[in-house]
Amino acid sequence: PAWRQHARRWPAERMPFGESTPFILIARCHVKQDCLAAYLEAAEVADKAVKESEPGMLHHTFDQDPTDPLAFTWSEVYKDDASLLFHLTNPPLVKFVEQHGEMGDDFSVEIYGTIAPATKEACNALPFPVKYFDTKFGYSRVA
Repeated sequence: PAWRQHARRWPAERMPFGESTPFILIARCHVKQDCLAAYLEAAEVADKAVKESEPGMLHHTFDQDPTDPLAFTWSEVYKDDASLLFHLTNPPLVKFVEQHGEMGDDFSVEIYGTIAPATKEACNALPFPVKYFDTKFGYSRVA
């Protein structure tokens, strides 16, 4: 049958995923009750600075949890690993992470997409947990 022929060809037709392909990063954070206004201000400053200084950040939003007014999610799409590595050392982000340490009480990251071992190593050195979801198959029309 035709489906078996296609199934045999599928692995050869797969899009290669790795350090040069786009991926999604979700950063979940929780803010201390008495720090909400200052935290939102710091997050907006960081967002604007990232927009101006990181062309490899294709999507960057700060989204509020619908059930917890102190819980937020950074939704980010990166062009490639180099863009994430730059982000991790970009001074406005470094400042925001420091501010989170003062005003936040939880922070964790999930990465959806395959990144290089060296990039994972850099992420593992961060002061919060990072969980990796490597791509098994699919496609991306981003970038």
